[in-house]
Amino acid sequence: MDIWVPLLSDRLESPNFEFKSEFIGGDCIIQKDYLDEEKSTKQSGWIIHVYFRPKEFEDRPFISDIAFRCGNRRREINAVLIKNDSFFGHITVKEKTGRLIVAARIRKMLCELDLSKPSGSRQFIVQNFENQVKEGLIYYVNLAKLGQIGGDLFKKWQTVEDVQLISTTTESMENRMIETLMEATAKYDDLVVIRHGVHRLIRLAQKYRMHKLMRVIEEYILETKLMNWDEKILIALQYRMSPLYMQVERKYLKTPWQILCRIQRLYLSTYARQSHNSSNPYELIHKNLLQLVMASDENIFIG
Repeated sequence: MDIWVPLLSDRLESPNFEFKSEFIGGDCIIQKDYLDEEKSTKQSGWIIHVYFRPKEFEDRPFISDIAFRCGNRRREINAVLIKNDSFFGHITVKEKTGRLIVAARIRKMLCELDLSKPSGSRQFIVQNFENQVKEGLIYYVNLAKLGQIGGDLFKKWQTVEDVQLISTTTESMENRMIETLMEATAKYDDLVVIRHGVHRLIRLAQKYRMHKLMRVIEEYILETKLMNWDEKILIALQYRMSPLYMQVERKYLKTPWQILCRIQRLYLSTYARQSHNSSNPYELIHKNLLQLVMASDENIFIG
């Protein structure tokens, strides 16, 4: 759903400080506050906050984008998970006057599952040692659904149930890591990638060779406006994500020579200067950089 819904068109200097606009079965509350440099350590200007309050679709989460425009500045926040009363996004504006425009769009409607309770299709129990000892939190998951995502971890769980006839697995991963994995793969009726947990999710998808999840992550990174092209390239180099590398290359860079020169400078300035163990900084970038520069669409480097 790529249709932007206008939420606000107003002047920054107008006397109104709160606005209400309808959006997908609820209201968006837009609040405007002025930060005076005499009362704040930061530069004076406006800060705009947007909140969502459901009216018709309570307990029906969705993924949405929000965009702000003020003068020549545009800020777009992608893949915001909205559940009931939620903070949608914000922008700070240095200008004191000018046109302010806010718009939002729906990406995906979701159905949320209560993983703390079993159901007819969710009987397999996932827990970790920390949960087992401290909080007793467990997750009831559908192994058939997780099997469609693929990956070594979900295959292991299936083997535990099929061969060992055990319907419980205890994982050693950190609490926040297993929560991130469950939220992305099991908690909703579709794969969900949100910006706050994307780096943890990349590490999990790479470690357990979850190729389908990795493709969804790459799509999110490519589309997000919160990262510059160089940040996206660095992520592709760090995690050896050749499809992401090639898509960013085609979208932002022009010729093979320009690509190689710009990325070498970027990689050297970011990583090589941080290491004092190599007399030749190019040794630090040789493996991943050359593999990705010479990669094709068929080459997927995971693990």
